[in-house]
Amino acid sequence: MKKIVALLFLVLTIVPIEAKRKKVSTKTVVRTQLAPADARRLSYFYQEGVKQKLAGKLSDAYDLFEHCLAIDPGNPDALFELGYLKFYMGQDSVGTDLLRQVVEIDGNNPKYVQSLAAAYLAQNEYEKAIPVVEKLSRLQSRRSDVLYQLVELYKSNGQTVEAISALDRIEILEGRTLQTSLQKFSLYMDKGEKESAFGVLKDMEKESPYDLRIPIIIGKQYLENEEPENALKYFEKVREREPENAELRLAMMEYHEQTGQKEKREEIRDSLLYAQDTPDDLRAQMMALLIEDLKGQPDRNDRIMDTFDKLLRLSPSPMMYSMRTSYLLYNKADEDVVAQSLRDLLAVSPDNENALSRLLVYYLDRKDFEHVVEVCRKGVNAHPESMAFHFYLGLALSQLKQSEQALEALQNGLRQVGEQANPEYVSDIYEILGELYYEQHRPEDAFAAYDSCLAYKDDNASCLNNYAYYLSLQNERLDEAEKMAYRAIKLEPLNKTYLDTYAWVLFMQENYMMAKFYIDRVVSPSQNDSTLLADAELHPDVLEHAGDIYALNGKEEEALRYWSLAMRKGEGSALLEKKVKLKKYVKE
Repeated sequence: MKKIVALLFLVLTIVPIEAKRKKVSTKTVVRTQLAPADARRLSYFYQEGVKQKLAGKLSDAYDLFEHCLAIDPGNPDALFELGYLKFYMGQDSVGTDLLRQVVEIDGNNPKYVQSLAAAYLAQNEYEKAIPVVEKLSRLQSRRSDVLYQLVELYKSNGQTVEAISALDRIEILEGRTLQTSLQKFSLYMDKGEKESAFGVLKDMEKESPYDLRIPIIIGKQYLENEEPENALKYFEKVREREPENAELRLAMMEYHEQTGQKEKREEIRDSLLYAQDTPDDLRAQMMALLIEDLKGQPDRNDRIMDTFDKLLRLSPSPMMYSMRTSYLLYNKADEDVVAQSLRDLLAVSPDNENALSRLLVYYLDRKDFEHVVEVCRKGVNAHPESMAFHFYLGLALSQLKQSEQALEALQNGLRQVGEQANPEYVSDIYEILGELYYEQHRPEDAFAAYDSCLAYKDDNASCLNNYAYYLSLQNERLDEAEKMAYRAIKLEPLNKTYLDTYAWVLFMQENYMMAKFYIDRVVSPSQNDSTLLADAELHPDVLEHAGDIYALNGKEEEALRYWSLAMRKGEGSALLEKKVKLKKYVKE
């Protein structure tokens, strides 16, 4: 069933009110003439109710409208307001019944009728909505939007004759249009009245003899009805007047396919592909058709890539470059070939966000940070709202040891943060800022950045780890550091860097036994020296930490082994050499 768009409610957006209210009768009430004093009281309380509703005091408004009904039980204005308040209380069926009662009392008020129709439509009660929308169409006979609504309702309810009648009424208002004619054609075909259906389109052709779309549409409908001979008659009418008409050529492709004339169909396809004046979207459509036509042929890929080359020399459009790239990606072409196609696309469409993002991933995978910077600068200029480009620009610049430029790039990114910003990227930006600040010996700024990072994503494991580690190096807030480091290993239990940090924080808390328990999960005592030296995750400082922890657990021999391995692997702390020489732990 085609989705029916309900008519809009004519109410303000207001907040819900409590549901505990006296039950309002939904039975139709016979009204009597009010005394002048009662009429004045009614007017006063109604106006006060409206004021309270506009002020958002819906509970007070509800009481005032109920009071209006106590004065005049059949007052449509008060019933109408209570009906809508019932909707906002979640009592849709009661609200609908009240609106129905309002329409029974005053059925000539378009606002009331439209609101009842909207209520029925919102609850998918299409059969009940039809007479109400029909009534509205009579009250406001110049509203074609209501009639279009009525057409959809009748169609959804299988009332073809009534739907055609509603289209006739639209044509009286707006004149015959291609839209209404096609709808009538479809409805008559549904009824099995083929002659009437085609008669509608032929009448349209007579009224608009210069509109070449109409004979093409008629011909295509004959094709759908598997009457290619009749279709060709209408296509010939267009060919006589405009032989290069693109829509006609597309229709003739359908005709040739239906009549088994494959070569003629391909001839038209290729002529549209290579014609200088073919619009880009139509050329892309023909290229997609060629790709489909060549499916299963052994030389398919070569022919397709050759065709792309020819077309790009003919018309180097962003659409065709994008299509070639998509084809390469879909067919899992070599990554270097895809990257070149992405670069070609960006040469003609430098702000193509998808191409920039894909090329960024290509360079990141290769740790080609100079090209990452190049791509991200383009991305930042074209799409400043995208946090990803700011993040990777800062990351790449920091990897290239251009700390000041990295800080500037990240800070510029944070200035673009809005409600739609991806919180993970914002969190990551603050994390890199923290790293850069700490490298510049600005620990307080680093910790403030880490706090902001965790505010956007409180389970950012790498931030939790780094924050904890740097706090331990500063010998500050060790209890907080321990909690953060523990959260990091809970998030990634096998991460050796995080385990090392937790062990080191425990060491700084002088909890040496537990520190040894965790460092053993990083640097296994059972592994030989060559294995430990070959492990890329075991940086010199990790091995030095293991030595320090073992030393303060009274295991000096094992400690010396780890310190010596740290020296062999690379640079450790300034005290590492002294620890090895003295064969004991040295704090300062």
